[in-house]
Amino acid sequence: MAYRFTSGDANVEAALRRIAAEQLEGALAALASADADLERSVHGVRTATKRIRALLRLLRAGFPCYADANGALRTLAGRLAEVREAQVLLATFNDIAPDGGKAIAAFRAELEAEAQTSAARVRGAVLEDTRKRLIALRKASAGWRIEREGFGALRKGLRRTCKKAVALMAEAGGGDIETFHEWRKHIKDHGFQVRLLNESDPGLAARGEMLGRLGTLLGEQHDLCALEARLQRRREKPLRQLEKAAIERRRALEQEALKLGAVLFEEPCTSRLRRWERAWNGWREAA
Repeated sequence: MAYRFTSGDANVEAALRRIAAEQLEGALAALASADADLERSVHGVRTATKRIRALLRLLRAGFPCYADANGALRTLAGRLAEVREAQVLLATFNDIAPDGGKAIAAFRAELEAEAQTSAARVRGAVLEDTRKRLIALRKASAGWRIEREGFGALRKGLRRTCKKAVALMAEAGGGDIETFHEWRKHIKDHGFQVRLLNESDPGLAARGEMLGRLGTLLGEQHDLCALEARLQRRREKPLRQLEKAAIERRRALEQEALKLGAVLFEEPCTSRLRRWERAWNGWREAA
């Protein structure tokens, strides 16, 4: 089933268990294809864990097992981060680097070697440990309970994520790179949480698409930051020029992201949540 609350869910607690189980099954399926395509497999596992963590943050106020479940998911995803980060760094470099030149070729070879080394470290024991952790989480999720129901189970989580995203957007206007990174994480959570509500309010689909676009912009900005950090250590002229190009591209993405964010968060979070609650209640009454 889709990653959203549905009219077929008996209540929010039942939806929590169903969605978590589906995402964990998807992660296990992705892991099973690691021999054929490790990068795609790791991406699938990490995406599933991000979706579950966004769901848990949404329900955090009434979910006693939050700390343990979130910590387990964070640890699991963190052990696979090295592979994903190395591959993304290489892809980002290839996107903006010109062809030819000894310095460019040497740096590309360096990144390719690092990506291969990261993949080799993860294969075997780490992947098997990840599989065991996913199975344990799947078993544990069957017993997850929440202490609130209806929109009351969602309200505090939605408000927290929305207001934090607005606050970080305002701070990001100052150009701080770390703030942009934090904003990106909350935009991802907000996007996942909006997606969870799609069936209760079909109008949220358009917002979800805009949040997806904003997440992409901030993701590219983050990837360029990582590349800049590596290029700062180099003194070869072609690489210094490439660093300058990366900075220019990153700043353009930041401005585009801030403009889109201003549109997305023009309406105050409080009034937005009131509309969503009315839509949710009407949807549940009609179910």
